[in-house]
Amino acid sequence: MRKGYTVTYQMRRQQRQRRDRILQYILKFTVVIVAAFLIVRFLCCSYTIQGDSMSPALKADEKHLVNRFIYKVKKPDRYDMIVFKLDDQNNENLYAKRVIGLPGEKIQIKNGSIYVNGKKTKSFSDQKILSPGLASDELVLKSDQYFVVGDNYNNSEDSRSASIGNVKKENIIGKVGLKYWPW
Repeated sequence: MRKGYTVTYQMRRQQRQRRDRILQYILKFTVVIVAAFLIVRFLCCSYTIQGDSMSPALKADEKHLVNRFIYKVKKPDRYDMIVFKLDDQNNENLYAKRVIGLPGEKIQIKNGSIYVNGKKTKSFSDQKILSPGLASDELVLKSDQYFVVGDNYNNSEDSRSASIGNVKKENIIGKVGLKYWPW
């Protein structure tokens, strides 16, 4: 073989390998961008905590990912922290609260504690509930309703207040997940 032919062949092969590597990087980058878009679009969304109603579990101005997919395959469990909207078409605010009562259960707040079906529930605060609101008398949740409460019991607008009330399953956006800001 001629010496010039081998050098030209090797140069072309190196150029082809460089081009293939660049195309692989571009393809990988594109796949990552598309995957990130699909995850953000269909599986999760970002939510910034407003106010101190969920303190100390969630603090004001923290940013969390919200799993929007999970409640399409299963129902919310007791003590899940959820993000939801209200039925009110004029109110576009989202709220983060903790699920206490599940569909069909009886809820009552007495002596500063929450009772579900007559049994005292786990408390997420050292505070006694000062205002039972709508739950001062026993409430029975409908088949698509959840009773939600903020962890900061005495500084939370939640299912105890008429402006929020019981949360319908269709109004639940998702489950509060990973905190990503501030680190």
